[in-house]
Amino acid sequence: MRRLEAVRLVQWYHFQDELLPIGASCLLLGDNGSGKTTVLDAIQVALVADLTDVLLNRAANEKSRRALYGYVRWKIGAEDESRQGAVHFGRGACTSYVMLEFADEDDPSLVFTCGIGFEATETDTEIPKVFFVVPGAAARDVEAITAPGNGSGERLVRPLRDFRVWLRGHSGQYWHDAGTYREEIRQRLGVLPESFHRLIVKALAFKPIGQVRQFVFDYLLDPRPIDTAALQDNLEHYKRLEAEAAEAQKRIDDLSEIVKEGERIRTEQRTADSHRYMELRADEDGAAARVAALERDLVECRSAIAGLSARQDAVGAELEALQRDWERVIGQLEGHETYRQLRDLEHQIEDAQRRLREARDADDEARKVLQRQRDGFDLLYSEEARAVRRSRPALFERDDLLGIEEAPEIVERLSSTLTAQGALQGRDLAMWERRLDDATERARTVRLAMVSDVESWKAEGADLQEEQRMLEAGRLRYPDGPTALLHLLGARLKGRRDARPLCELIDVPNPRWRDAVEGYLQTRRFDVIVAPEDYPRALGLYERHKRDYPLPGRGPVFISGAGLVDVERLLRMPSRPLARSLAEQVETEDAYARAYCDFVLGEVICVDDEQSLRKHRAAITDTVMVYRNHVARQTARDVFSRHYIGRAAQQRRLEEISTRLGELHALFVSTAGHISWLDQTIRMLDRARTEARRLPDLVDRAKDLLWLEKQTKRLATQKERFDRKEFAALEETRDELAVRRREGEQEQARIQIDRGRAEERLANTGRSLEEAHGSREDAGVQLRAFADPLDQESREAYEQRYGRERVARTPDQIRDVFSRQRRNIESRVQKLIELFVALKTRYVERRGLVAAIEGARFDEFETELDVWRESRLPGYRERIEEAKTKALQQLAEDVVFKLRENLLLVRRQIDELNRALKDVPFGSERYQFTVEVDPAHKAFHDLVMDAGRFEKESLFGSSVLSAPELAATLGHLLDRLVEAEARQVKTELETKADYREYFNYDLKILHADGRYSLYDKVSGDKSGGETQTPYYIAVLASMYRLYMSRSRDGRPTCGVVLLDEAFGKMDESRIEATLTFARNLGLQLVLATPKERSELVAPRVGRSLLIHKDPMSGLPTVLDFTKELARDAESDALPEDGAAHADPGRPRA
Repeated sequence: MRRLEAVRLVQWYHFQDELLPIGASCLLLGDNGSGKTTVLDAIQVALVADLTDVLLNRAANEKSRRALYGYVRWKIGAEDESRQGAVHFGRGACTSYVMLEFADEDDPSLVFTCGIGFEATETDTEIPKVFFVVPGAAARDVEAITAPGNGSGERLVRPLRDFRVWLRGHSGQYWHDAGTYREEIRQRLGVLPESFHRLIVKALAFKPIGQVRQFVFDYLLDPRPIDTAALQDNLEHYKRLEAEAAEAQKRIDDLSEIVKEGERIRTEQRTADSHRYMELRADEDGAAARVAALERDLVECRSAIAGLSARQDAVGAELEALQRDWERVIGQLEGHETYRQLRDLEHQIEDAQRRLREARDADDEARKVLQRQRDGFDLLYSEEARAVRRSRPALFERDDLLGIEEAPEIVERLSSTLTAQGALQGRDLAMWERRLDDATERARTVRLAMVSDVESWKAEGADLQEEQRMLEAGRLRYPDGPTALLHLLGARLKGRRDARPLCELIDVPNPRWRDAVEGYLQTRRFDVIVAPEDYPRALGLYERHKRDYPLPGRGPVFISGAGLVDVERLLRMPSRPLARSLAEQVETEDAYARAYCDFVLGEVICVDDEQSLRKHRAAITDTVMVYRNHVARQTARDVFSRHYIGRAAQQRRLEEISTRLGELHALFVSTAGHISWLDQTIRMLDRARTEARRLPDLVDRAKDLLWLEKQTKRLATQKERFDRKEFAALEETRDELAVRRREGEQEQARIQIDRGRAEERLANTGRSLEEAHGSREDAGVQLRAFADPLDQESREAYEQRYGRERVARTPDQIRDVFSRQRRNIESRVQKLIELFVALKTRYVERRGLVAAIEGARFDEFETELDVWRESRLPGYRERIEEAKTKALQQLAEDVVFKLRENLLLVRRQIDELNRALKDVPFGSERYQFTVEVDPAHKAFHDLVMDAGRFEKESLFGSSVLSAPELAATLGHLLDRLVEAEARQVKTELETKADYREYFNYDLKILHADGRYSLYDKVSGDKSGGETQTPYYIAVLASMYRLYMSRSRDGRPTCGVVLLDEAFGKMDESRIEATLTFARNLGLQLVLATPKERSELVAPRVGRSLLIHKDPMSGLPTVLDFTKELARDAESDALPEDGAAHADPGRPRA
């Protein structure tokens, strides 16, 4: 059995070079802070090695902040965050060593020393380490300290580099990794399991048992993971086959869908073919009917032309006879003198009437022109014109006619002339034309100005709406300079905090002083604040990019009008604003903005009136009158009328924008009305100007109107005086002949027209007949071309259907109905083919089938479907069944059999532990661990245990699967594993394979009167000592089981157990029983107890070491206070003087 013989600490916290003899169970005594836990932590570090597993000073303080760096450099000062204090170190750069000396009771020559060397610097908390083992050497023999070569007599701690050289020269081994060192330690202490390191830490970090179950998991029963890699491989193979089968089924489903769609398209195409036949058959039938109808029309046209020719000849003969009679009557009338005079007078009357009509037309037009001139004048002098003039007075001259308020005399005369509809001509006409030209040009000028204003208002409105959207999103629009600076810093600075202007970081809650803050800060409102450490880079960016910075949406901008606040310099200055200063009106949660406001506004005092200004060095009123340097100055309104600070500024700007948009809307509406009126006026004035030039000609043409009216009346009176009795009969005959001749000519013209129409119809009918013959031939050819490839049965069926349709419908009706239906079907088929091609394309791309994808063919896909459905899928199913059987067998091998061994091991281990506890009383009580099958896992537990009736060899065959219950359970588990993801499979298997989960654990407390109680139920009612006792029992039992796990002689291979703050609430009898229990188990305790428990523990351990810390130097002294009556045979070799002194020479810190 290996025992810890000594501990050597070299420059470990306040120990300079101390050798602590252990030998047997050892008690560390001393005041608080003397170094007891420091020794235990050193032993823990040397045994566990991996600092991620080590818990330093955890028993004394769960929130302890002790660290390896502090132990090596002797950290002095506050250790926890809750204890504020100065921190400094007792050593500078140094090297430290922790060494443990072990010996074998049976073979004292098998001594070895193991430990760790550390090296710390003053600048880096990372500590290089060397892990070492020196076989055959005691701790005092390891030369971690050496005398320098100068003969000074002082001894120095070897640096790690020199120490490695010494190890190589003295058969020592060293490693730079903790893993190899840990494995070496476990081998030398009796081939201990890896849980040794974990249990050492847990035993040292005392924590009362909460639940026995968790304690059993942590201390008594080690995890025994079952290798499920082969099972997982089988499961993956099974799942892969399942996936391949599912993929095969998916392939079959895809192919089935393709074949189904192909057959659907084929059916639709057959329907379209039958409709096409009906359409072509109706075309042929209809073409034949049209040929017959046109032949009948041709006969009718020829007959009509013959009748019209005969009638035309008769009417021509009648007209020749009437012409002869007309000439005879006219000759008779020409023989009368009176008739000749009457005819000359009629010619004069016709000429006078013509000239009268022309004069009247000119007079009417002149009057209309004059009226339009008057309308134009009224328009210029209207109230609308005056409104336009009043809206833009700067665009008009005093004598402009457009919108004139009071007309001058010359204009009044023009108005009178136009009102009287006089002959506007000469000087008046010239003046009017000039005035009209001026007014028209003025109207155009005003219109252009108004249109320009409207465009500017539109741009302003769009800009305001964009700003309104920014404000509603919580962003103010700043001048170009600050905006460009913010954009530059936001894009390129990438500092610790975003660059923001001062106005976004502050607020002024009191409305009275908002104008004052805005007006006093002026452009400082836009000063940008960045983190102090980012200021140099920000300033450099400002300088390099201030010229022509490309600001998005606004073009090149010269960055100016925005400051960059040097916060670092501000923070160095005292910041105490005066009482009632303007700085007190500013609120902010930003510390940098607060410092800047205090600096700028802290000396400016807010006063109530202007007379109070001069009472202070710098002051301001709420009307923004500023007094500074003995001068009072009113700030311009436009400086503070636009607010930028705080949320109120955003709301105020929104209201301003809303008001301005309303104003722009009103201006736009009124100006749009003016522009519309000007457009109409300009058109009327342009027309008036054009027509005014026609007035002289119209007046000249209408000047003889009165004379012509009189002349026409005089000639008509003369005509009425003629006597027509002598030739009245001849005139009557003449008039009758004229009527008859006119009627004959009209009839002759009608006949000619009708004959031309008939001849044209005849020609058209002939051409149509030729076309109809061609159409009938084409229809027959198309019908035969379509019907010949069809089988006889289909042709007969189509023809029978046509015959049925022909009974109720004409060929054209049949053609229209079936053509429309065919087009619908073909459109539907086209869409189906497009989807069908996409369906085939997707399959070909996914599955790699070499097949034609265009069109409606699907023969290759149909063949592919038969192959997969009839041969490949059944093959997959056979392989799946085989893989499932193998997976079930593997599940039985990896889980059932090995799990059964572990389940039996639980009871064996608990029984061994209970045998050790059986004869050890703790006060009036004894303890016994209980284990029962968890009802939640009982079914599977019983199945696993029932599998024991099979031979081990049969578990690797198929016999185990012959049990229906086990086969069903394993099958259900396999199904769940197959359905789960890979990570879930591993978790499920680990859960099933964790043998500890199948039991409920408790600690039975056996009382002297025969009763018992269970710890989990009564732990809350027990005293401190009663709750501590089970913990130590369980810890000691778990360590005993650990050391017995590789024992060959029935004794523990080692026995070291570390306990800190031990037995704090236990009475003497329980302490004695616990120590007796440990001694009976053969364990070696190294423990520290509270001072008041020392006298109870010391007599019952093999060695008691007192650690005394000098109050002045802080250095410890270790004294051996072991009492003679407490010593056993194992500690007889200790020095009789009772002191374990340090080595004579101490190393320098």
